[in-house]
Amino acid sequence: MRTTLRHLLPLIAALLLVPGKAETVTVGHVGPVSSLLRELAVSAEDTLNAYFQEINAKGGVNGIKVKMAYGDDAFNPQKHADETRRIIKETSPIAMLGAGGSAGPLELLKQNILSDAKIPLIAPISGAPALRNNPWMYHLRASWVEEMNKLGQQMASLGHQRIGVFYQNDPDGKFGLFASRQEAKKSNLEVVATGSYEKNSMNVEAAAKAILEQNPTAVLMLGTDDACGAFLKAYRKAGGTAQMYTVSVVGAKELIASAGVEAARGTGISQVMPFIYTDSSQLVKDYRAFVKRNKLKLGYIEFEYYIAARVLTEGLKKIDKGNITGEGLMTAIDSLGSLNLGGFRLTFGPNQRVASRFVEVTVIGPTGELIR
Repeated sequence: MRTTLRHLLPLIAALLLVPGKAETVTVGHVGPVSSLLRELAVSAEDTLNAYFQEINAKGGVNGIKVKMAYGDDAFNPQKHADETRRIIKETSPIAMLGAGGSAGPLELLKQNILSDAKIPLIAPISGAPALRNNPWMYHLRASWVEEMNKLGQQMASLGHQRIGVFYQNDPDGKFGLFASRQEAKKSNLEVVATGSYEKNSMNVEAAAKAILEQNPTAVLMLGTDDACGAFLKAYRKAGGTAQMYTVSVVGAKELIASAGVEAARGTGISQVMPFIYTDSSQLVKDYRAFVKRNKLKLGYIEFEYYIAARVLTEGLKKIDKGNITGEGLMTAIDSLGSLNLGGFRLTFGPNQRVASRFVEVTVIGPTGELIR
């Protein structure tokens, strides 16, 4: 039987497919770039870009390369939903990675965006309980309740009894106020003063005045970096002397930049990721080296995105090459079980969506350094 070119074409085509040639998957991220959180949002994107550029330069994860697709929600929940939907329609991502706050991710759940697309959201930067048990979300951080409980214990150990709460006047902030009251009771603390500000604003003077009038000995600040810094500055200027506390989404450097070292020193900050200012573990050592060689900003939220990218990478290592989809990735992440990322342990499973409950308290030192 004579072999013709027509018969050889399938063989030639097969030979042209180089074994191990990388497949590319898309991962989406929507952040508050055009908002007061712009600096942090851009830094988070820089972290993700640098991480996956390094991975791709080495051939990807078992031959799978990662391309990022970005959206800007301006810290608006409906826009977060719209941008996520756009990314899904235009790029068919295997997952969404990270999100600022809980209002945007809550909107994704309300509108069934993740379940309809059958893709997970990995590592929303939120501790809101309403997000914790949803099967389409993987959480790498402890909850707001766990952070507030730790801060309440810290306040009580230092002799505080009467505390104030500064919060953002939206569902996130109102839940924070509710949770702070509940957790305060567990440590025999009483919330005697409250003050709020409107989301995406810096109008904090009325809140500072309201809290100052009740003279608490400690104040818990629940808001953005800029808003907490503005409140702290206004409160100190008005003569307030209470010890300040805040949660993990507020950065020490950003707080100091807004309020000044003198106003910020002594502020206690709960952290849900390991201490980043010394090589406290192999994971932190790896992250600090990564930041240095890529000339990135060192920060806790950026570290959280770095860890999220590492988790995604671990999932891709175990994904079934015949099912490189959102659901396939979820099956792979669920199979990770107890994952030790160089001293920071995360736990995954089919019914395990909260991978860590780690919380510790750090303090802004006399010259602005963060200490444990």
